[in-house]
Amino acid sequence: MPYEEEQELSLLDIFHILWRRRGLIFLLTFLFGAAATTYAFMAPFIYRAECRVLPPGSGRGGGLMSQLGGFADLVGLPTTSSNGQMLVGVLKGNSVVDIIIDKFNLMQEYEEEIRINARKAVLENLEAEEDAKSGIVSVAFLNEDPQKAADIANEFVRQLQLKMSEIAVRSAQEKRQFFEAQLNQAQQQLIEAENAMMKYQQNSGVLALGSQTASLLGSIASIRSQIAAKNVEISSLSSYARKDNPRLKLAQSQLEAMTRELHRLEEEQRRTERRQQGRILSGDILSSLGNVPEISVEYMRYERDLRFANVKYDTMLRQYENAKLSEASDFSTVQIVDPATPPDWKFKPKRAQIMIIGTMLGFALGVFWAFISESLRASRASREYYDDD
Repeated sequence: MPYEEEQELSLLDIFHILWRRRGLIFLLTFLFGAAATTYAFMAPFIYRAECRVLPPGSGRGGGLMSQLGGFADLVGLPTTSSNGQMLVGVLKGNSVVDIIIDKFNLMQEYEEEIRINARKAVLENLEAEEDAKSGIVSVAFLNEDPQKAADIANEFVRQLQLKMSEIAVRSAQEKRQFFEAQLNQAQQQLIEAENAMMKYQQNSGVLALGSQTASLLGSIASIRSQIAAKNVEISSLSSYARKDNPRLKLAQSQLEAMTRELHRLEEEQRRTERRQQGRILSGDILSSLGNVPEISVEYMRYERDLRFANVKYDTMLRQYENAKLSEASDFSTVQIVDPATPPDWKFKPKRAQIMIIGTMLGFALGVFWAFISESLRASRASREYYDDD
């Protein structure tokens, strides 16, 4: 009985099936090939214009991270991101994309009434990536008009330059204003410490400390000024950095080490004060401090405050001058290697590829349908055979 057992198809059987269904296979292949050909010749040409830029980390402008400070944290990029990756992230931001949309009337071109849909359409036609080896960033745009594609690509780069310069200048201005306020505060503290020291010297008649005590107070003043500067740095970082930022963590660990050193020096100072008081009470009098233990202690405190105010003022003055120089620097953060020019070749559609794929798809579908049809025919024949029995 021919249909009692399921038999495997041989190559000859497959050939017979395809031959019997050759009309169907040819029809589907022709239809899909014709449709693909029609689409390939009716679809508008798309041109791709590319502009190549060099991040400042690879050129004369210095590292982008050093110029922008903590901007990596502001835009949410990891601190290990390269300069090129940061540029790509800024380039695809809404503020830059919106300027492009409005300047080139892309909402009308893409027939979009909602801006968010227009942004998606722009980003679909925008290609921005960093070359892993050279670090050069390629910015390309696709459009039916080759001149417009080049104009939009160049405008993207120009807006990127403006945005990065704006961010860098704003960051430098904020740093300068911050250190200016700290400098004014340190100057006021120095004036108050000088006046207090002068008044105490006039009232007590004490003019100087011993060399050992002066050295100890100098160390204390120095470490306190370093702690003050580190607190300023942490305060500045905390204004924009995340809690897990490596720079912020390092600054906090350094502050803890400085604080421990300050506690050690202050404890040494207290031991020195107690020794001096004991020497005075036992008759071993320090000529520079007089005969009263309280005078020694008070003088050391005034001297310590004055030294601290002096060192803090010098530290804030250096920070302020550095911030002013940074603000006056040239923030040319993006350098153009190759500007975009109107392309003279179409990027897509690739007609030959579309036609081949369409034809092959029609042929594959025809073969598949031929086997399905043959299976249905064999199934009907099997049922009829058993019905006859």
